[in-house]
Formats: sequence, C-alpha cells, structure tokens
Amino acid sequence: MQRDDQSTPAPRPGADDELADCKGMLRGRLLAPELLRALVAVVECNGYTPAARYLHRTQAAISQQIARLEDCIGFDLFEKPKRQLQLTEQGKVLLDYARRLLALNSEAMEKLRPGVVSGKVRMGATNFYATRVLPSLLAEFSEIYPAIHIDLQVGVADEMQRKLGPAFDLTINAFRGGEGNGVLLRKDPVVWAVSRKAAPHLKHPVPLALLPQGSLLRRWAEETLTAAGKRWVVLQESSSVEVLRASVLAGLAVGVFQEATISEAAELRSLGPDDGFPALPSSEMWLERADRELPRAAKCLYEFLLEQLPRWE
Repeated sequence: MQRDDQSTPAPRPGADDELADCKGMLRGRLLAPELLRALVAVVECNGYTPAARYLHRTQAAISQQIARLEDCIGFDLFEKPKRQLQLTEQGKVLLDYARRLLALNSEAMEKLRPGVVSGKVRMGATNFYATRVLPSLLAEFSEIYPAIHIDLQVGVADEMQRKLGPAFDLTINAFRGGEGNGVLLRKDPVVWAVSRKAAPHLKHPVPLALLPQGSLLRRWAEETLTAAGKRWVVLQESSSVEVLRASVLAGLAVGVFQEATISEAAELRSLGPDDGFPALPSSEMWLERADRELPRAAKCLYEFLLEQLPRWE
C-alpha cells in the first residue's frame, strides 16, 4: 500500500539565506541608544562640556560614551585633534543613522502606547531637577501625551519622602549616600559656598542662608558646624535655591549647595577644612515611585523618565 507523503514541505528559495541574515543581525553588535544620544548631543551642542550639561552628565562620562561608541564601530568619530570637533567620514555617516535611530525609537514607543492617555500626575522634585532637568523633558513628554497634566512641586527631602504615596506619585529626592530607594540618578558632592568678594565665613556666629527645616542639606550644615564647635545663625531661609544663591553671591551669608548648583557660578568659591569648614556628606538623587498601584498617566511618566534620565553608572 502506498503511503501518503507526509514529509516537510521544501523551503522556498532563498529562505535559508534570509534566516542566516537574520541570525547574523542578531549576533551583531548593537549600537546603544545612550551612546548615539551622546554623539548627537556633542555635535548639536558643539562640544563635550555643553553636551554634558544638556544631558546632565559629567564631561568625563560623555567622553567615555564617545570612546565606547568608537570602540563599537572600530573607527574614530572625530578628526584629531578632537577638540576641533570635525567629524570623520565614518562619523558623518553614523551621525545620520544616530538621528534616524533615535527618532525611530521615539516613534516605536509612541506606537506601542495606543489610545489617548489622560489624567493627572503628582510629582515632587528637588530644586535642581525641577528647574534645570525636568522642564525640557516634560515638554517632550507633553508632545507625546498632551492629555496628561503634571503637577510638579519643589520640595525638601523630609517633606517629599513623607508625601510619596499619599500626595505624590513620583519623586526625585536627595538622600545620604546608600540610603535612597528606587533608581539612582546621580551622586553630588555637597559644598559650603561663599562669595569671592566677601568673607561672611569669618564672622561669629557664622551667618547661614539655608533651605527650610526638613532639608537634607540644612540638617547636614547645622549638625556639621555644631559638631565642629562653631556657632552659627540662620540669617536667611528660603525654599528657592536661586534666592539663596543670590544672597550668597551678595556676601550676605554662607550657603550650602550641591556642587552642580554652583559649578557655573565663577563668583562663588567653596570652603573647606583650610577655611575651618569640615567636609559635608555627598548626596544621591533617586527617582522613586509610590508603593501603590499608579494611575496609567503616572506609569507613562515614570517609564518615560526611566528612558530619558541619565542614570549613575
């Protein structure tokens, strides 16, 4: 008796070659989006330093990312000397692809989130993030989710931690090193600062310009000076870092800031042990979500910030 032919159908012509090509692509080295973003930023910002400020990274971190990208492709991206920022031919080709790949990534994320998402997200953030980092990102987020309203409040450490859950869906908050929760975004030295044109640090008691009670930096300042046997007085209190920095620039008092806050202020200088001011602890900035079910709008913002905010490496 003749059996029915149950053999597997012959593959169509070229199928093996297509499968081999697919496997080859999967095995190939991938261009990491954060490296491509660094390249585009260096070119569009016209330098490593402005690119680092734009991406809220250190210049060293941006240089390392460009070096990793060059190692990945096996070519130099910039002509030597690199400080002139002249792209090589390979750099010009990759820059074009980098822009297209980043745009395609944004398009894919938007397509994967169909439907109109609406609602309100309540978020707390430190002054640095609320004024320097988040505005441009939230503008981009609003282009994708125009029906989501974001209530962003600037807060001090203790208050934001207390409100996370009851009042805030998300926070970007400051912690002593090793004490934060969530996603570590950056580490910042905390410094004493004084105007180069004045010497309030030589007064007794030392006049201070500080954030309100509950601020991590205020607590560290008061505890450190007390432990060192220095008398101090809070001459000015404000919830605005810009107000405090202006007072310090005027020579009114000694301020306590994260180093990134005053790094561009040439009129300020840091105080150290040689000036009689003990070193302060370093702070860490953490993105944290409430320990409860988040509204869909808050989930969208959280995922967006995870994608866009540089993380500590």
